[in-house]
Amino acid sequence: MLDTGAADTVRIGRVSGIKSILLHVDAMTESVVRLELTRRLASRLDSRITALFAASRDTEHTSYAYSAGAILAALESEWDQSLCDEAKRRLQLAGVGEGPPVAWCDVVGDSITHGFLEEAAYADLLVIGQQVESPPTGAAPAGFVEATILQSGRPTLVIPRTPRTGTVGQRVLVAWDGSAQAARALTNAIPFLERAEQVHVVSWAERARTAPFSRVDVRDYLRDHYISATLHLRHPTSRIAEQLATLAASLDADLVVMGCYGHSRIGERIFGGASRAALTSLHIPILMAH
Repeated sequence: MLDTGAADTVRIGRVSGIKSILLHVDAMTESVVRLELTRRLASRLDSRITALFAASRDTEHTSYAYSAGAILAALESEWDQSLCDEAKRRLQLAGVGEGPPVAWCDVVGDSITHGFLEEAAYADLLVIGQQVESPPTGAAPAGFVEATILQSGRPTLVIPRTPRTGTVGQRVLVAWDGSAQAARALTNAIPFLERAEQVHVVSWAERARTAPFSRVDVRDYLRDHYISATLHLRHPTSRIAEQLATLAASLDADLVVMGCYGHSRIGERIFGGASRAALTSLHIPILMAH
């Protein structure tokens, strides 16, 4: 006989929205800004925060240390640990005071990307830093941002290195093309859109995209969630990321929502051009879903 007693004892009621946020922090100074924005966001969403500290080692020094012997390897390990300890101390000091508490964890005995992805299965929202072409020592490794978005199965909020505003989600711009990825991103953004002061939707099409049979458009969908949105139509172009940045700046947007797609090719994850350009160039947070 199936025992349902345990399930019944915890079935308090239907709980929706973003209740848990997993934040990646490292030894870079940008992590302090990322932590502050995440705490403000968690206050608005009534969410708890888990900060996972994971910083890459100095691979150039490490390679030399292995060739030089155990003594240099030990010194290198001490230097890395000192860097991490100081970075964590700075972050923990920034995480005290008013606002939601932060639970602190470290990636131990695992690769940074793999460890973060394992932890991501138990969070509603992931918060990570902007993609860097050649990550310095103490940052997340190369490919971390792409792997998180494409493999985590969770909506991912990417915070730029130097955000243009100190808020997230008050004025939201949604990039809409009617694709499955855009639909998933839009659905994941509902908790943000419900609390936003302004919601804008941009589509690169001659006329508003609609469902093929019911003729429902994206504004109808949002209306069902009691969200009012302004639609912006643009001529089709290959310069989507550039136009997205221009429109976001003109609207004073503090969050862009967009779908992301990728596929496996020779074992490497590849982004579409607009997704990659937006991740590296936009100066406002981006909520992505794959």
